[in-house]
Amino acid sequence: MFRLSKGSEYAIAGLVYMAERPGGGLTGVEEVSKGTGISSQYLAKIFRTLASRGIVSSARGRDGGFMLARGPGEITLLQVVEAIDGPVEARCIRKEDECPESGSCHLFGVLKSCAASVAGVLGAHTIGTVRLNFFGRKKD
Repeated sequence: MFRLSKGSEYAIAGLVYMAERPGGGLTGVEEVSKGTGISSQYLAKIFRTLASRGIVSSARGRDGGFMLARGPGEITLLQVVEAIDGPVEARCIRKEDECPESGSCHLFGVLKSCAASVAGVLGAHTIGTVRLNFFGRKKD
């Protein structure tokens, strides 16, 4: 079973909220928190990470907040997941130094293929193509 980490799920939800927000521009963490139901403290941490990776831009001050650094159609889900969790990659179920056949391991080959497939799917979809319907509008 494949599942995104909570951090990646929340990052995607926060970015989609920002992308779907009428008017665009800077969005405060509190607004995103209220709109998504995600803790504002956790979102602030996530957005700081996303800012350090160039996915969002930030502005300090009373009217500060965060905004997408690029258009929603230019930010892939893979970029978001890797910003939060690191590279999508296969890991052997055994420690490398315990596996004398790591280069020819069939299971590792299967896991690498799965990781490549997941990365391909995440890379093919963007924040602009994800629809979470935070504002009560019907999306097709």
